Amino acid sequence: MGLLMLFVVGTIVVLVSRSMRYLIHDETRKSSLAIAKSFGATNLEFFRLYSWFPVQQNARVAKIRNALAYVVVYNKEGLRVADTEDPHLFSPLPSEPEVRLLLAQSSIVFREVEFGASSTPPESVFDTFVPITADDSPRPWATVRLGIGTAPMMHSLRSTQLQIVQIGLAALLIGLIGAAFLGARITTPIIQLREGSLRAASGDLSATIQVQSGDELEALAENFNYMMGQIKQHQEERIRSEKLAAVGYMVNTVVHDCRTPIAVIKGFASLLQEFQVSPTQQQEYLDFIQFEVDRMERMLDEILQYAVERKTSLVFHDQALDDFVRECCTEIQVLMKTTQIQLTMDLHSNALVHIDRDKLRRAILNLAANAREALKGEGKLRVSTETVNSEAIIHVEDTGSGIPKELQEKIFEPFFTHGKSLKGFGLGMSITQRIIADHSGRIELQSEPGKGTTFSIRLPAVALAERCNAATAG
Repeated sequence: MGLLMLFVVGTIVVLVSRSMRYLIHDETRKSSLAIAKSFGATNLEFFRLYSWFPVQQNARVAKIRNALAYVVVYNKEGLRVADTEDPHLFSPLPSEPEVRLLLAQSSIVFREVEFGASSTPPESVFDTFVPITADDSPRPWATVRLGIGTAPMMHSLRSTQLQIVQIGLAALLIGLIGAAFLGARITTPIIQLREGSLRAASGDLSATIQVQSGDELEALAENFNYMMGQIKQHQEERIRSEKLAAVGYMVNTVVHDCRTPIAVIKGFASLLQEFQVSPTQQQEYLDFIQFEVDRMERMLDEILQYAVERKTSLVFHDQALDDFVRECCTEIQVLMKTTQIQLTMDLHSNALVHIDRDKLRRAILNLAANAREALKGEGKLRVSTETVNSEAIIHVEDTGSGIPKELQEKIFEPFFTHGKSLKGFGLGMSITQRIIADHSGRIELQSEPGKGTTFSIRLPAVALAERCNAATAG
């Protein structure tokens, strides 16, 4: 706004200066003609009589009376016969070549020239040549040359320019003060609304906007606060509903999945109680009961892990990745002991990782348990490691039936139990993903139906050791 007002003031100064210059030129031209014609009419008889002394005297009077820079008179032959700047002129003198050319035109000449005596600096004057004619002769009897100084006029012009600039600066100052006031009154509420919307976008719905401007902005702020209150209320209601739905889903899952082993246990207990059975059958029934108890224990332990994982903190240690995976494979071998699954290790990482040993071991064992379910007692399970671009990677690959593409996006959702014969609660993969995320890593899934499944755990490597573990098989 300040630059705009400065541009407007500058434009006004230029336009007014140009208009005043035109006006000064026009008025000076008219004044010069009037003075010259009056002087010519007064001295016409002297021109005819070639009496130049009175003309010289009248020229001095005309200069003083009209505040002229000079008055010069040329006769009809072009000789200088009177000159207020040459007091010793008593007889006609030849004029300068330039002047003779102007006199030969026999017309009014109006121009701006530099004029100054030898002892004074030159100044700008309006130089006017006016031919003096009479009714009885078409040729001019003389030519009157007047010089009107421009200094008073330029002083008036500069004074006007200064006044315009002063008025413009005053208007600019008032405008800036007004703009600052309006800016504080308008932009401050807008900034508050913008900050409030950004906080709301980031999830903070508690902050309110206080605007007391008494206009539409205050009404807008009130509407914004009301909207945030409604959104917060609806969000709280939605969270409560989701919590209740989650609790209800978990309870329904627990009841549904626990009912089957309870029914089995109840059935075999009834057989043992009501019928006489052989020791062999009795042992078989007890094994079934033990199996179902173990099954319920695993399911309940899975729920406990899912709940506890949200609260416990991790204890990190630096360890060589291959050494850690080799320890995990020892436990995986125990897990596969009663199956025909062949476990192989292919460890080629020289990375040092920052891990919570217990938590990450649980994640790897969860992947191995899923592979055991997918292989259904026979097949191959391969655990390998590598280091790529400062990432330590653990691959757990099985030769099972694979996971359908439409189910791969759901594999890490809580309570997802596709393909589990032991009927867990489907929390293992959700727990695994959270453990790996707590290690600043990520887990990736690659699977094709009929070609097996590969889970890849990518962890940031702390450092690279100066060794490379050879592949081992187990």
